[in-house]
Amino acid sequence: MELKYIVVTKESIALLDSVRSVYMDSFPEEERRPWESIVALIESGAPFFKFIIVQNKDNENVGFYTLWRFPEARYIEHFAMKPAFRGNGIGTEIISKIIAEADNIPVVIEVEPADSSDQASARIRFYEKAGFTAMIDYEYIQPPYAKGLPEVPMMLMSTGLITDLDMFVLQLHTLVYNK
Repeated sequence: MELKYIVVTKESIALLDSVRSVYMDSFPEEERRPWESIVALIESGAPFFKFIIVQNKDNENVGFYTLWRFPEARYIEHFAMKPAFRGNGIGTEIISKIIAEADNIPVVIEVEPADSSDQASARIRFYEKAGFTAMIDYEYIQPPYAKGLPEVPMMLMSTGLITDLDMFVLQLHTLVYNK
C-alpha cells in the first residue's frame, strides 16, 4: 500500500482537525490526553513527541498515531484508524513501519487487559501478530491524564526486552503523564 506519513508541526497544526473525531471516538475519556494538551505539545516542539497522520494514495486520512521517542524504547501513546479503513491491512502496515523505524529499539504500547472486553482481546491479538508480547506479569496502571479522571488498569506490550522496566515506567509516567 502506498501510505504517506505526515508529522504535524506547529506550522501544520490545522491538520489536527481532520483526525480529532477519530481520536475522540476511538478512546474513552480516561484514556485520552486532553486535546488542548496535544496541541500544546505540538506547538512547544516537544522533542520526544510526534503526532503522525497517515494518508492513503488518494490523500484521505486513514488514521494517526502519537509516538514518544525515548532512548531505550519507543512508546505509541495512541493509535487509531478511521472505521472505514480497518480490517484491510493498513493498520498492520503502519505498526510494521513504526517497528522498523525503531531500529531494534523496543516499541511499547498500553492496552486494556484481555478480560476487559472482546474488543480488548482482538486488539491484543492484532498487536501480537505484529510482533508485540504482552507483559502479563507486570502490574501496570495508567495514571490519569487530567484532574478528576481515574487511573486505568492497563497492560504493557513490547516488541523487545526493556532492561529496567520499572525505570522505563517511571520515565513514561513522568514525561508522558506529568506524574
